[in-house]
Amino acid sequence: MDGKTLRGSRTRNGAPHLLAAIRHDTQTVLAQRQIEAKSNEIPAFTRRPRDLDLTSVVITTDALHTQHDHAHHLVAASGHYLFIIKGNQPTLPRRLKTLPWREAILNDRTDETAHGRREIRRMKICTARPGLRISWPWTRIHIGKSGSAA
Repeated sequence: MDGKTLRGSRTRNGAPHLLAAIRHDTQTVLAQRQIEAKSNEIPAFTRRPRDLDLTSVVITTDALHTQHDHAHHLVAASGHYLFIIKGNQPTLPRRLKTLPWREAILNDRTDETAHGRREIRRMKICTARPGLRISWPWTRIHIGKSGSAA
């Protein structure tokens, strides 16, 4: 799921902003909705088209959608999610530091320059200890860490 502003097509309310569900493997837009004027992607996320079946689908988003309500919505629709962890969930990174990262199943890093800035992306996957108090709806925790540096 990702949002885009159509900057070249302005209306009286400004440039239209769209939220789209896109398949990674085929780059096909499965569903798309226009964000209401004076709103943003966050409330539009849970108003997905009803014919978009999320059963056993893994939804990926940017950090903006790392929201409790979005996680609950996806799990209620029998879907799964992979959310990016950044500063919009201030207590989550501190809690995640308690995970056994030295025992990571996957530890990957990319470092490249794009769009005039250096982008560093890290992906780590590890098994969570029982009793980890995060209050997110999941049974397995697969946490991707992403960040960029100027």
